[in-house]
Amino acid sequence: MRTILLWLLALCSLPLSAQEQLGLRLENHAGVSSLFLNPAGQLFNPLPWDIQLAGAGLFFQNNYVYLEHTSTLDLLQNAKEAEFYSAPYLEGVVPPNGYVADYFQDGAKRYGAAKAYVTGPSVAVRFGERHAVGVFTRLRTEAAAFGIPNEFSYYQYDQRSLFDPFEIPPLSGAGMGWRELGLNYAHKFELANGQAGLGLSLRFLQGLEAGFFKNNGTRVEYSKTSNTSAVVGQADFEFGYTATNLDSSEYRLRPNGSGLAFDLGFIKTSYGEDDPYRFKWGIALLDIGYVNYDIAERHALQINDTLTIDLRDYSDVIGPEDLDKAVRTFSRNALGDSLATLQGSSFRLWLPAALSFQLDYHFAGDFYLNATLVHRLPTPGVAARRSNILALTPRFERRWYSLSLPLVLYNWNDYRTGLALRLGYLVLGTDHLESLLFKKDYAGTDFYVALKINPFELPFSRDRKERRYRRHRPSRERVKCYKF
Repeated sequence: MRTILLWLLALCSLPLSAQEQLGLRLENHAGVSSLFLNPAGQLFNPLPWDIQLAGAGLFFQNNYVYLEHTSTLDLLQNAKEAEFYSAPYLEGVVPPNGYVADYFQDGAKRYGAAKAYVTGPSVAVRFGERHAVGVFTRLRTEAAAFGIPNEFSYYQYDQRSLFDPFEIPPLSGAGMGWRELGLNYAHKFELANGQAGLGLSLRFLQGLEAGFFKNNGTRVEYSKTSNTSAVVGQADFEFGYTATNLDSSEYRLRPNGSGLAFDLGFIKTSYGEDDPYRFKWGIALLDIGYVNYDIAERHALQINDTLTIDLRDYSDVIGPEDLDKAVRTFSRNALGDSLATLQGSSFRLWLPAALSFQLDYHFAGDFYLNATLVHRLPTPGVAARRSNILALTPRFERRWYSLSLPLVLYNWNDYRTGLALRLGYLVLGTDHLESLLFKKDYAGTDFYVALKINPFELPFSRDRKERRYRRHRPSRERVKCYKF
């Protein structure tokens, strides 16, 4: 019972959004990639244009279950022969190809978050010193649920006394996938001691697959009545899911609705002596928008009495093709009618809206230090909520190569170290290096890659670089001085 409810709340805590791909987005040469953290980014690229041929990233993290003593690299190397065992039911010695799954017992509220993306052909171009435009395409999936009561943790629930009630607070979880076509425009203007830019990305979205769960009740009581059943009192919740692939034997991406979104960003630079800039800071609103899913089912249940849920009624539910049958059974058990919970054939989900703040400090030469905050924002309806991060990223950056070292505080309680390397037109990186390479308790991972091209300028001398940076500096003759 506990496991079913948890996965309903955290619809996609399964491996599917890299986290924020900091090593890809923060550089002056980031080009197209910079637009996804601040849509004014291309204005301050020393190169006039950037084309990203392809890019991809994967991120997932949870604090419910973990694999003992492994890493992403280890799992990939043993993928074909791997066998998995549950720690509570483990007997005997684990074979060399075996992995043990265990459950967190730290008393915290549970969460699951995942996202993945594929960037298609995209371009960002700067025209002169004042204008930049861009076009980008992406395929994205986002999923998250936060604030799940600790009482649903495996061991806490398993050892809980029967008929001992606890409250479920208002909460929601969602997972969604969509394609997007983005159009970007940014404008730069000069200031007395630097430059500033304002950028807007307008995105047209095509919905693919999605699902959500929302508990609206303020005092929903939940009691375990056996290992396979529970009683819920005064239930008030809703859920929905897309139906484009439920009857298909072969999964494929199919259009399912549409939506709109925008990103809005501002960047300001302050110059130092003989430097491209001393400080550069920016602020941006990200993923402000929604997707309407039209080939779907939306369900709701409101009862003032108690509702008994028995897992034995759903023992024949195996895969997605059985979802409709399970929902019809639930509706019949709850309201006496297999279609009573059905409320409509569409629903709206909001994108993982966030506020992004960036501060870049240029020490000297090719050394920089960046501080980035990404904080999720409330939305008018159910959303795949974004994870919060605070990161400090030192980096060494030159025209043809760079090295970044993101130091990330994830959701205010989980520290991890990242690493990103750019060699020519190839970028490889992670915001969670330990999960990739080092064997330890494994509850998530993160990595990303991008392949791009931009102007060929070989050899690229320091003098030429400095001349290009100076072209971005405002002419002092244009600044009017008042006479007294």
